[in-house]
Amino acid sequence: MRRPLAPFVAALAVLAACASPVTTTAPETAGPFRVEASPVWTADGLRFASFNGEFLFDGEGDEGQATFPWKGNPAAARAHRDAVGAVVRSLDADVVILPETENLETLQMLIAESLQGMGYTAVLVNGRDTFTGQDVGMLTRLPVEASGRTDERVTVGVSDDLYGVSKNLWARMTLPDGTPVTVIGVHFLAQPDNPERRDRRDAQAEVIRQLVAAETAAGRQVVVMGDYNDFDDAILDRRSSVPITRALATIKAAGPGADDDLVTVLGDVPQAQRFTSFYDRNSNDEIEEGEFSAIDHILLSPALYRRVVDVRYVHAHDPRRVSDHFPIVVTLAE
Repeated sequence: MRRPLAPFVAALAVLAACASPVTTTAPETAGPFRVEASPVWTADGLRFASFNGEFLFDGEGDEGQATFPWKGNPAAARAHRDAVGAVVRSLDADVVILPETENLETLQMLIAESLQGMGYTAVLVNGRDTFTGQDVGMLTRLPVEASGRTDERVTVGVSDDLYGVSKNLWARMTLPDGTPVTVIGVHFLAQPDNPERRDRRDAQAEVIRQLVAAETAAGRQVVVMGDYNDFDDAILDRRSSVPITRALATIKAAGPGADDDLVTVLGDVPQAQRFTSFYDRNSNDEIEEGEFSAIDHILLSPALYRRVVDVRYVHAHDPRRVSDHFPIVVTLAE
């Protein structure tokens, strides 16, 4: 897709400020973690990205019950948005899913403050997470024909309880070649290793599976991306995480046959690069091996996956200073 000319100097300056030297002691196969240079894009096509901006809020009003450093502080929240905006600008993607966005107004602020000239429209459908106050936002250059969210709820395990996906978004659009696509943004329940949350996250996956099945049955290709808070069922991430749920497997198998299963892009990069999240397990503010995992994912319909020309797991910021997540960017041939 032809991209609008936009100044990148300010964005690169912010990223450079965030990209302080970071080294960890790591297995020889993975190598130490270092903040990479900002990505250089050489493949032509349409770029789809997922990046959890970590409490992308405005610092004012009711900001939920969770705690975060810039809560109630508009100046600090603005500084955080600027840092996130610099990362988003460097991705230069046509569609970006941003979990942990407060509301549509905050997303529009991000565009006005950091992304002018990028051609973005903000999309967000208010969700039901009253504890964190987070939602799933989208920035898009492609026109959105319809948008919404699923409020379906399904049974949790063998109980009579019902559970859904409080933070989700879908948007229908048409690619330049006429292909109808539905982009689904998700943010699932946290703590992938917590057995008490396993059945609820499996229920969330079933809700999204049903949404994918419905869009596919309507003749649309699908992109499902965001923060799944879970590990892939078939491809190992950097620390060889194994899921306790079937969440990813459930969503992949949304169609009626094996030949229409959704495909993850996780296996398109070497294992050492397969991480999207930093979790400081011992709260020592140090980056240590074993604290990186892949819990954010991009799943594609087979027809879209066949158009993939580039996959990047972008590790160009310090996860202690900008966001504790890293972007995934997929380029599709037009």
